Amino acid sequence: MSDVTIREAVPADFDTIIAMWNSIDRHTALPDEPEYLQRFHDFSPDLFLVAEADGRIVGSVIGGWDGWRGHIARLVTDPALRRKGIAQELVSEIESRLRGRGARRIDALVDRRSPPAIPFWEAGDYVPNEEIIQFSRNVDK
Repeated sequence: MSDVTIREAVPADFDTIIAMWNSIDRHTALPDEPEYLQRFHDFSPDLFLVAEADGRIVGSVIGGWDGWRGHIARLVTDPALRRKGIAQELVSEIESRLRGRGARRIDALVDRRSPPAIPFWEAGDYVPNEEIIQFSRNVDK
């Protein structure tokens, strides 16, 4: 494998990103659609990153900024390339971009059903907040 490049996602990447997201067991209450990725990209392209190696996408991450805190979601790497530092590179870059916006705290949205995720985040000094429950609901357009 050649060196990994972290870059902003572009619309031509969206189908590949969705396929990668769909290849792992994760919770999602809404299907991922290219137009959703386009909407986020239009809003905040600098917080939608991919890792690329050997001319193909091997990871992705999305950062969120609410004007006070940073948020990380959709961190995924190609299962065949795990434990090679790709996820850490994605997290380091998104953290840097969120700090650049003024974030003093960064939260990571992590699916409990992802066995490799919990030790990864703990190794990065993230700690679970057992006091917070995330509530969600789907809304009509």
